[in-house]
Amino acid sequence: GRLVVDVGCGPGQYARALAARGLRVAALDLSAGMLAQARAAGTSGLLQADMLRLPLPTSVADGCFVCASLLHLRRAEVPSALAEFRRVLRTRGGLYLALKEGEGEEWVSDGEGGARFFVYYREEEVGRLLAAAGFEVVDGWINPPGAGQRHRWINCFAVASNSRANSAARRQRASTECPTTGSSP
Repeated sequence: GRLVVDVGCGPGQYARALAARGLRVAALDLSAGMLAQARAAGTSGLLQADMLRLPLPTSVADGCFVCASLLHLRRAEVPSALAEFRRVLRTRGGLYLALKEGEGEEWVSDGEGGARFFVYYREEEVGRLLAAAGFEVVDGWINPPGAGQRHRWINCFAVASNSRANSAARRQRASTECPTTGSSP
C-alpha cells in the first residue's frame, strides 16, 4: 500500500482514518503525551519525531498529511519543514496542508494551565512558501472557523514537483496564492 506520513498526528484520528482506507501510515508527533493518546486510541505506526528532522529516507512517501501542525512552528522554521516534507515525498507525491488564516502569531491558553503557540497565514503567503519548497498547488479551499474558534482554515493540496533543479523558474511562474473555491463541500 501507499505510505502517507501524518505529520503532527496529535491523538491520531486522521492516521486511523487514513489506515482505514488501506494506506500505510507513519504517524509522527513531537509530543509524548499526544502519542500516548494516539496509542490508547489504537493508532499504529507511531513515531516521536520533530517535523524539522523526519526520521524517514528520501523519496519514500506517497503523501504527507499536515493538518493543524505546521502552524505551531515559528514562521522562520516553516521553509525548513516544507523542505523536509518535499525530501521524504516521491516525485508527484501529495501534500495536504491546513493552516489557520490570519496575521501574526500568539500564545493561546490550552485551558489546562499551559499554552500553545500559533502562527497565522494568508493564502498568498502559503502559495509562495509551497512554490519555494518545490510544490505545485493543485487545489485549495477555505473552511469557516469551528465551534469556539475565531480563525478560518486555509486548506491546500499540492504535489511535489518533478524537478528540484527548476525551483527558481517555478517560483517565478507559480501562482501567488493557494487557489480556493470557497468553503469545502
